[in-house]
Amino acid sequence: MIPALGSLHTGRMVLTPADPLQAADQATTNALLRETGLAGAPRDGGGGLHAGAALATLVGFTGCAVRFDNIETAVTIVGPWLLIPSTSPAPRLLWGRNSRPPRCPACAAPLRPWQERLPMPGVSSDLPGRSCDARASLCCDACDSAHAIHHWHWGRHAGAGRSLVLIEEVFPGEARPLPALMQALVGLGVGPWSFFYVQD
Repeated sequence: MIPALGSLHTGRMVLTPADPLQAADQATTNALLRETGLAGAPRDGGGGLHAGAALATLVGFTGCAVRFDNIETAVTIVGPWLLIPSTSPAPRLLWGRNSRPPRCPACAAPLRPWQERLPMPGVSSDLPGRSCDARASLCCDACDSAHAIHHWHWGRHAGAGRSLVLIEEVFPGEARPLPALMQALVGLGVGPWSFFYVQD
């Protein structure tokens, strides 16, 4: 008999300042995202926010499985919703089952194996999935240089930051923030923003 697997996490798109040491205030970020229409009303019982009415004009979706059933008023949460965790004092690395070996910032060699070299994941009550302190160093096997985790190149498969905006129920590569959203985030005063995807 084949064992049954639990449901797999669809994924999330994570927005964070391109400089992982920069941080925007959680309340200010929340207010900006509500003002732009990306974030809507609070979700009942589950934490986070419903996606706002402007979701489809701020995030470009591809694929055939995109559903917007939960925008503002739906009772059943099926489609995208947002979580804005509190700002952390140090960058946190977020990774998941979709993450690939990071590349060294000095020589671009991939780090294999990498997960067992990370510090023990910390427990965060407002952050789902796997995360750890991104200030710790990883040593490159190819060039023997050591760099803080947040300096390694993670591509779009993991990333680090102090300020995070999580758009839940987004399959990796299924959505991209559009220029209007990225420009609005610049208004938070912490420089340009970037994005990546994580599946738990």
